[in-house]
Amino acid sequence: MRVIVFLLTALAAGLIQGVTGFGSGIVQMMSYPLYWPVPAAAAISTCVSVPLNVNMLLTYMREVRWRKVLLPVVPYLALCSAAISYSRQADPVLVKKLFGVLLILLAIYYLTPNRNRTGIKKPLGLPVSIIYIAVSAVCDAFFGIGGPLMVLYFLNKTEGAKEYYGTISAFFLINGIYTTVYRFAGGILALEHLPYIAMGIPAILIGVILAHRLVSRLNDGMIRKCTYVMIGITGIINIVG
Repeated sequence: MRVIVFLLTALAAGLIQGVTGFGSGIVQMMSYPLYWPVPAAAAISTCVSVPLNVNMLLTYMREVRWRKVLLPVVPYLALCSAAISYSRQADPVLVKKLFGVLLILLAIYYLTPNRNRTGIKKPLGLPVSIIYIAVSAVCDAFFGIGGPLMVLYFLNKTEGAKEYYGTISAFFLINGIYTTVYRFAGGILALEHLPYIAMGIPAILIGVILAHRLVSRLNDGMIRKCTYVMIGITGIINIVG
């Protein structure tokens, strides 16, 4: 049963990522913590998602602005490393409940209509940028979900869709490879997890391929709303469970 749920989750993560452009980590972390501690689930989710970032980077390689990648990635990885090390000592019950709160907040944020009514990109000041990077690094370390705030960060720092996709995919690829190696070296990601990762990678890629073929037939808005509602429900389950 675990294998079936795992494969279906990875497939759904690739499908959602392919349709909406983000969310693979959120979808995976809806079910992985049912079978592994949250730190291990986050490690598996991150590793399985690495090929998605490779695919995006190869597609938009010429549009990457490496200075914009390296500026946040150094403090991000430093904070993420410290938080990953601490995650092994944290109370698993508390971590699970905090994870539930994070999921609910994400659901509320993404379900809020008209978040940007003007369509005008407002420059991020240094304090806000630091907060985005710090909070994302900690959330990534504990829950494998560092994307939402970094999406907002890079949307503000890049010019045009192609530059955004190329730059953020480079950032997430560097982060994914580094944190996977760090978690493996720290014993959070173990040999027993590798068979699941080996199964999850092709499943998530199949999901992306299906998304690319079906995207013209799918109601993107409805898929997003259903996903966000499920995220909120999963958060509630993590808090009360």
